[in-house]
Amino acid sequence: MAQQYFSMDFAFYSSMGVYSFDDRCEITKATGYDAIHLTLWDGRDWTAHAQQIATVKKRFDLDIAGVYVVLDLSVGEADLRNSGIIKLIEAMPEGSTIDLAIKSAGTNFGRSDPKGDAAVMAWLNKALVVAAARRSRILIYTHIQFWAEKHGDALRLCEKINHPNLGLTFSALQWYMGEGRNLAPLLRRAMPFIKQANFSGSRRSPLGFFEVATIEPLDMGELDNFAVLALLTRLGYQGALGYNGWHEGGDTYNKLERSLHMLKDLVARLKAHPHWGSHIDA
Repeated sequence: MAQQYFSMDFAFYSSMGVYSFDDRCEITKATGYDAIHLTLWDGRDWTAHAQQIATVKKRFDLDIAGVYVVLDLSVGEADLRNSGIIKLIEAMPEGSTIDLAIKSAGTNFGRSDPKGDAAVMAWLNKALVVAAARRSRILIYTHIQFWAEKHGDALRLCEKINHPNLGLTFSALQWYMGEGRNLAPLLRRAMPFIKQANFSGSRRSPLGFFEVATIEPLDMGELDNFAVLALLTRLGYQGALGYNGWHEGGDTYNKLERSLHMLKDLVARLKAHPHWGSHIDA
């Protein structure tokens, strides 16, 4: 099966605003990606979102790699921002991928606090009933300074629930900003649950995202995406590869094009030299 490449539409956000839905799809297609990953944020506009998603393949000849939504239990489980996500899962096409960033497990839990697991698991168990009926999957998406900010948090939930429609997304950028070390043992443990992976250039800087690290095109930065992808591949990952690019600004077309070229270059180089980058395997 041919390698699929997708771009998250994060790169279309900047301090000057957000590109329109049609522009995001057209540019993603024009720069050569097979699929687009769309930001939906929360469940309040689930009907409109589901209708838009249904048109993408026909109008733009793009697959939908997934949608990004944010769960915030500090506002209550029944709040439209949370209950609407479940309705969205039900309304989306069968076999969809929902990336779930968990901003808060409630008002009394700090970041990565396992005491919040019960509330999150209760919500996930309800959502997974719908996801299973739709043959869709929910992937926990770690996010710096969210309750589930580390891949270890996502892995803990996946192991506890152990549901075939629940997994996690590996984000090289979020790992770099969150854990930042001990990648090999983390990936070995997480591999049964990793269903998607995305990458971004990055370097540690107080001027970066949350004053931790920058987010750059894939051909820039200090983060060694080749070594990360090499490790993922050696551990058996064969899924789609994505470009993250959150809120980079500048010429989005240029950055998407450069980053796709780099993704393809990483894959080709790894096929030719599968043993390169093994220094991070330990």
